[in-house]
Amino acid sequence: MNAGPGAGRLTADWAVLGKYPGQVMGYEVLDGSLPTDRAATYLWGSTTGSPDSREPAAVLPWRVFLGSVGTDPTPVCATVETTWDGSRDGTGSPSYAWRLFLLDWSQAGTARLTWSALDAALPRDDQPLSGAAVPLSVARSTGEQLARLVDELGFEWAARTAALLLDNRQVAIVPPPGAMLPDVDERVLILDAVCALLPYGCRSWLSAATWTGRADHEVRLVFAAAPRSGQVEVRLGTGSPPEPQSDTARSYLTELLRLRAKPRPTAELVDHLLGWTEVIPLRSPGEALRVLRRADLLDSVIEAIRHGQGDLNDVEQLLTQYAMDSLGEHRLAVLVPYLARCASQGAADGLAQTLLRRYWSRSVPNVLAEDVLVLGSTGEAIERARSHLELARNLETELPGVFDELLTVLVTAPHQSHEWTGTLVYMVERTMGRTPESVDALLIRDREAGLAWLRIWLAHRGRDLASLVRLVDRAAGLTAGGSTGWLRFAAVLTGRPGAERATERDAAEFMAAHEEAWESALDVVVDQNRSAAVALLWPRLRQIAQVPEEQGAARLLSRLERLVPPADADLQPETAAAADLLCALCATDGAGSPRGMTRFRRLTDSGTRDTYVAALSHLLNGDATAKTVVTETLLGEVPDADCWQALTLLMRQLPTMERLVCDRLDPRIADDHVLWLQLDLPGRIVTNLSSRAHLRWLRPVQELRGAVCTPQSMERLARAIAAGSPGGVISSQLLAALEQFIHDEGPEVAYSLAAQLHFAAPDLDLALYGALHRGDRGRRTVRLLDEFHEMEAYRHVRLRAALHGRTHSGEPPRSSEPQSSAALPPSAYASVSMSPASGTVLSRRHARRIWRWRWRFRRPDWLRGFQ
Repeated sequence: MNAGPGAGRLTADWAVLGKYPGQVMGYEVLDGSLPTDRAATYLWGSTTGSPDSREPAAVLPWRVFLGSVGTDPTPVCATVETTWDGSRDGTGSPSYAWRLFLLDWSQAGTARLTWSALDAALPRDDQPLSGAAVPLSVARSTGEQLARLVDELGFEWAARTAALLLDNRQVAIVPPPGAMLPDVDERVLILDAVCALLPYGCRSWLSAATWTGRADHEVRLVFAAAPRSGQVEVRLGTGSPPEPQSDTARSYLTELLRLRAKPRPTAELVDHLLGWTEVIPLRSPGEALRVLRRADLLDSVIEAIRHGQGDLNDVEQLLTQYAMDSLGEHRLAVLVPYLARCASQGAADGLAQTLLRRYWSRSVPNVLAEDVLVLGSTGEAIERARSHLELARNLETELPGVFDELLTVLVTAPHQSHEWTGTLVYMVERTMGRTPESVDALLIRDREAGLAWLRIWLAHRGRDLASLVRLVDRAAGLTAGGSTGWLRFAAVLTGRPGAERATERDAAEFMAAHEEAWESALDVVVDQNRSAAVALLWPRLRQIAQVPEEQGAARLLSRLERLVPPADADLQPETAAAADLLCALCATDGAGSPRGMTRFRRLTDSGTRDTYVAALSHLLNGDATAKTVVTETLLGEVPDADCWQALTLLMRQLPTMERLVCDRLDPRIADDHVLWLQLDLPGRIVTNLSSRAHLRWLRPVQELRGAVCTPQSMERLARAIAAGSPGGVISSQLLAALEQFIHDEGPEVAYSLAAQLHFAAPDLDLALYGALHRGDRGRRTVRLLDEFHEMEAYRHVRLRAALHGRTHSGEPPRSSEPQSSAALPPSAYASVSMSPASGTVLSRRHARRIWRWRWRFRRPDWLRGFQ
C-alpha cells in the first residue's frame, strides 16, 4: 500500500487458521509469521462461532478486533477476519479461513492505530509471504471520522454504550425491529466510534466483532441478532442503553455528557482520548475516568472533587498548568479543602501536602477558613478547623506564619458565635500549644470573646495559670491602663501587676463566666496563697455559703480550711474575718453555730482585732441575714469573753446592730440572767433591755451587782429598784440580786436601802421586806434582818431613856449565832458610836466598815437628821 499524507509505516505479524483441501479433521494454523502456539491463542480466542447462510446479517467476512485474550493478557492490537473462498473440506462442508494480523502495542499506540484504520490498511488481495511480517502503511488517526459517526449515532447513545464497556459488561448491538444492520465496513466504524469514547489505553483489554455466531466467546462489543445470556442489549442508534452499574462507570458517563454539553466539537474530545496510549488495565477503570477529565482539566477536576471522586494526580496536572490564584474563588473553594482533607489523611503518600506546600498562595488561608466557617458555629466546624490548623502547622517549616494567619482569620470571623471562638482558641492552645498575639488581642479587646474563652477554661477546671498570665501581661501591653474587667481580677489570681486596682465588679465579671467559677478561682487562691482575692470574691462566696450543702457549701468550707487554717498564728485579719463569716453562714440556718468566728480568737493583738472587726463590719453592712448569723454565733450557747469583745467592737462599727444584739440577748437573759449578766453589758444595751416590760428588773440588778465594787449612793440604787418594780412588785430576778447584795454587804445595808425605798416609792420598803420573807435565801436572810432590828429597837429604847435622864436597865438581845462582823450603819451611830458610856463595843473591822459606808453614801438625806 502506498502511504498517504500523515501515514506511518508499521509491521504486522500474521497467521492463517484453516484446512488443507480435502482435509477432514479440524482446523489448524496453516501459515504465518507468528509462532504456531501464539498464533493459535489469538485465532481461537477470536472464534465466535460458524457462519450461518440462513442469516443475512451473518454474511462473511466477519471481523474481530482484539487487545488481548484471556490466556495471554499482553496488550496487542490485532484483528481476525473470517472468510470463505468457496472451498470445502473432505466432508463437503465449507472450509473457512481465519486470518490474523497482530501488531505490538508499542507500534499501535505510537501510531494511535484505530480499528477502522487497521482494517483499511490490511492486505486482502495478496497472500503474505510465508514466515515474513507484513508491512502496513496506516494513516495517523485524527478522530474526525469517528467523531462524525458518534454524532450521527447520537452522542448520548454512544456514550452510554461505552460506559457499559467500562462497567466490565458484554454488550450486544442489535438492529432495531424491522431494520437491517449496515455493511461490515460500517460496522467496523461503529465499533471503533463507540470505543473511541474510551481512552485508547482501554483497547489493551477491549475487543469487538462485526458478528458472532452461537459459540461462547469473551468478545466485549459485538453485533448480533439477539443478545446471549449475560449480555446487555443495545439497539443500534435508538433508545437509551441501560444505566451503568458501577460508580466509576456512572461517573464516566456523567463526565462525557458534561463535556459534550460544552461548546466544543466531539472531534476534540475523541482526539484527546485517542492520544492516551498508556495501558489502562481492566481492573483500573478509575484511570479511564482520570484521563477523560483531562480533556477539560480545569472544570473536570473541580467537578470530580465536588462529587467526591477527586484524583490527586489530576490535581497535580491541573496545578502545573494553572496558577493557584488564577483558578477563581469558586474553584478554589472546592480544590483547596479537598487538598487539605487528603493531606490530613496522608493520601497518596503525602502528595496532597506536597502540592499545598508547592502551590500555596495568599488565597489559601482564607479559602480554608471559609471551608470551616460555612459549617457555622458547630462542633463539626471546630473539628474541621483543628484539622486545617494541624496541616498549617505541618507546613510552617517551609511556609512560616501560615498557622497564625489561618487561626487569625478563623477567630476574627464576624458571624461566628463568641462561644465557638472561645472554644477554638482554647482547643488550639491546649492541643497545639499555640496562641498568636493577634488571637490574644482579640480576647482582650472583645469582651464577649474573652469571656467565652474564660468559660471554656473554667469548664475544664483549668489550674494551668500560664494562659491567664500571658493574657494579663499582653493586656498590660495592649492597653494603656492595663487589664480591665475579668482580666484585672485574673491579675489578682496570677499575682501580676495591676492586681491592686481590681474591684468586686471585676471579680463579679469573672464569676459570671461560669456557674462554678468561684470554685476554680478559690482553688487558685488556695494554691497560690492569694488570700487578698477572698474579699473580691465575697459576693459570690456569700451566695454559695447559704445554698444546700451538697451544692457548694461543703466544698467552700474545705477550701477555707486550707486557705485560712483556724490554728494559723499568722492570720491576715481581713481574710480571717471573711473566712469566719463564711464558715458561720455555711454552718447555720440562722440559729448560729459554735463553729463560726473561731479565727478571731487567734488574733491576740488589739490592732489586728480592730482590723478584723472593721473588715467584718464592711462585709455585714446591708446584709441583715449575715448580721443575725454573726450575732447568734458570737453569743453562742454560753457567754465568751473573746466573742463578746468582738460583738462589742462590731456594735461600735455598726450601731444599728445594737437592737439585734438586744433581741438575741433578751431570751438568753430571761432564761438565765445569772449566767448572761457575767457579760460587761454596755449602758445602751442595758437601757434598751430594761425598757422591755419583762426585763425592767435588769438595770437594778446590774447596779446591785456593780455596787459591790463601784461606790454608788443608796438613793440611786433605790430609784433603780423602784423603776424596776412597777406597781411595787419586786421580780424574782431582782429579789435574788437583793438577797445576794444583802448577804454580801450585811443586814444594815438592807435597812439603809429600805429607808431610801420608802422615799422612792411608797411602801416599797415593806414590799422589799415582804419579798425577802418569800425569797429563795429564806430563813437565813430573815433571821439576820430580824436580829438586826431587835438590836435597833434595844438601842432606840436606851436613847429615849437617856433623853429623859434615865438609865435603861434591860439586857440587850442575844443572837442565836455568833455576832456578824457587820457594823451598825452610821445613821444609827452617828452621835454615839464613839461614846464609851453607850456600852456598845465596836471592833476595828466594824469601825472600818462603818466609815467605808459613810464614804460610799456621802451623807444621804436620811443621815442629816442625826447630826
